[in-house]
Amino acid sequence: MSTGQAAAGRPDLAVVQFAGEGTAVSRYAAAKDRTADAAWMHEVGFVERHHNGRLLLRGMFAGHYLDVDESDHVSQRRAGEGAVAGGLIGVLAGPPGIAVGLAVGGLLGSQAGDADEIENEPRALADQLRAAVPHSSSALVLIAPAPEVDEMLDSLSPRVQAIFRRSLTADEQTALDASLDAATPRAPER
Repeated sequence: MSTGQAAAGRPDLAVVQFAGEGTAVSRYAAAKDRTADAAWMHEVGFVERHHNGRLLLRGMFAGHYLDVDESDHVSQRRAGEGAVAGGLIGVLAGPPGIAVGLAVGGLLGSQAGDADEIENEPRALADQLRAAVPHSSSALVLIAPAPEVDEMLDSLSPRVQAIFRRSLTADEQTALDASLDAATPRAPER
């Protein structure tokens, strides 16, 4: 079986890389002008890998909508606690001390959050994307049947930096689904 052919019922994973952090979005927009009704246009995810190595994941990944920004990992609860503590300590120095204490305490507290206080990230997918997307670049990610992946690649070529494509095994698909299920926000219960 070639890498472009998925095993029966299993999707292909395609990562189409572009130089530059915002390039994938602009290439998608250009392709949308030509093929807006293509199925892959509604199933694609966007990845930006910043110069510091942190990822931004936004869009559809295997039927799950993600909006994860690793640069945005701060604890709001701990920021509030730090601001209150800093403000109380700043009381000793008067009004300017309160202002400085609130600011410094909030900043320090925001960085001291626990892992469960930040947004969930699909670790299995994020780890694969770190390996596939170089620093200071972007990518379109599609997890779909082979014909949809073929259509996307035809729409985007020849202006891509690199293409990573393969069929997912049943175990990989199960692990990916579990990772995405854990990271996808749940609607509030009523």
